[in-house]
Amino acid sequence: MAVVKQSSLSELKHDHPNFFQSKSFYTWLLAWLVLPNLILISCGRAGSSSTPDQLQVAINPSTVNVDQGGTRTFTATVTGSSNGAVSWSVQEGPSGGSITSAGVYTAPAVAGTYHVIATSQADSTRTAIANVVVPDVSVAVAPVEATVRPNEIRGFVATVSGSVNTKVTWNVQEGAAGGAITSTGLYTAPANTGFYHVTATSVADTSQKASAPVTVTTASGLFSPVGDLQVPRVYHTATLLPNGRVLFAGGAKMRVFHVLAGLPSAEIFDALTGLFTATSNMGSPRYAHTATLLANGKVLVTGGFGVGGVDYEGQALPSPALDSAELYDPATGTFMPTGKMNSVRAGHTATFLPNGKVLIVGGSDDSATLATAEIYDPATGSCTSTGSMATARTGHTSTLLSDGTVLVAGGSGPTGALASAEVYNPATGSFVPTADMATARAAHTATRLPDGRVLLAGGGDGTTVTAIAELYDPSTRSFTPTGTMGTVREGHTATLLSDGTVLVAGGSSPTETLASAEIYNPSTGSFAPTGNMVTPRKGHTATLLQDGRVLAAAGVNFPSGGGINFLASAETYE
Repeated sequence: MAVVKQSSLSELKHDHPNFFQSKSFYTWLLAWLVLPNLILISCGRAGSSSTPDQLQVAINPSTVNVDQGGTRTFTATVTGSSNGAVSWSVQEGPSGGSITSAGVYTAPAVAGTYHVIATSQADSTRTAIANVVVPDVSVAVAPVEATVRPNEIRGFVATVSGSVNTKVTWNVQEGAAGGAITSTGLYTAPANTGFYHVTATSVADTSQKASAPVTVTTASGLFSPVGDLQVPRVYHTATLLPNGRVLFAGGAKMRVFHVLAGLPSAEIFDALTGLFTATSNMGSPRYAHTATLLANGKVLVTGGFGVGGVDYEGQALPSPALDSAELYDPATGTFMPTGKMNSVRAGHTATFLPNGKVLIVGGSDDSATLATAEIYDPATGSCTSTGSMATARTGHTSTLLSDGTVLVAGGSGPTGALASAEVYNPATGSFVPTADMATARAAHTATRLPDGRVLLAGGGDGTTVTAIAELYDPSTRSFTPTGTMGTVREGHTATLLSDGTVLVAGGSSPTETLASAEIYNPSTGSFAPTGNMVTPRKGHTATLLQDGRVLAAAGVNFPSGGGINFLASAETYE
């Protein structure tokens, strides 16, 4: 507001005494005091036009990677004008790609850095620029290497990044002498042993390729990578189906605060190609569950832990145990719910009985270790209670014996690792204690040998891990010592091979995750080392395939620098 100087007004009044009573005075005063403010207001008023400093253009995203031939939509925001329209262009012209009036950008088929420009239609001097990085094309092949038998078939998968065109062409570097490969990556090894290379070449950029070495050998005792699972997982299940494929279901992933959460996903391993493909999800996420092949070819999945919640402080809560059960039908590739168990339980066992029913034993609920057991009947799709164990236990083993009874051994009870064992008799529906093991153990393995005895190996008691193994003889209902493993281990696998020996692989010692493996020979009662796994792992699965190989898959390992790796890798033992 203007300020009138008192001295000036006094002088004017003295010289013109009648002026202050006239209309001219008031007109003059109004013009002197008000008009400058009106001019200021008019200059600052918002309207359909703006000063250059007020109009601004912003573009989103401001920096982005777009694959060759890929598309990305940009948006522009204009402030300081009622006209928010922009015109789009590419600074480098057609060589830098193209963009529509709606902001949809298509990258060129050449790597480089380009610039998308948004220009205000209200003021063409106002623009915004986004940086677009179009990366080089690259190719990766999985598995990264393979060991196969002469004339064996193995599947390879190529992944192309940097281009929307993900097609590749396959060839064997050594030509027909090195085998043959189809357009879908199915490699057939030659009859002759040797060292060869499978190569995938990008169709989008033929200068980009990747190779995987292939060793064709008649040697035994070797692990060789196969395709990766689509989802890393641990404490999952792997079930050999009647068609020779393997169903992988559930398992755990890391949630937060080192709390695990169950996965609902499932996938199928094709032993012919060595590749995994997704199948339908389970109805419930779960890990530490069981999966049992039924006589009708379906797979019964029971219990396990699900997905925990978060408390009022944002801390993750442990995953709750489940009582749900579902059936996987290989014919349809789908899971369907079936009768619930009588108790929520995880870390339990499920054993297929000669009468076609399934014995479900022990485990833990959300507060206690369980001694209860129940029977699932596929004919009714329901569970009924049966006799309880003498000792509550979880992390134990249940092994079907030659006479149709079931040996339940070890595990953890309310007071720690157990040496006790008991036998379930389906005829009476009851458990009867048998002799104790020499060593208390949980997270061990139990394998029925061809002569009917059961090999129990490794495990721990929460403080120490053991290499001790012992044999259970059903005829004497007693345990006797046998050879000791070369390495202490728990969380490992033990698989009966077609020649009657047992492959023990992986697990962990107190200091490391193990890649080592060894073979138990029942005729000598001793363990001997065999080839190491490609990847150290524990909490994995090992499945005897119909061709005699053993598929070891997924699990976790713990790098020396700290942390935890959830594994998607898989390998087979010849």
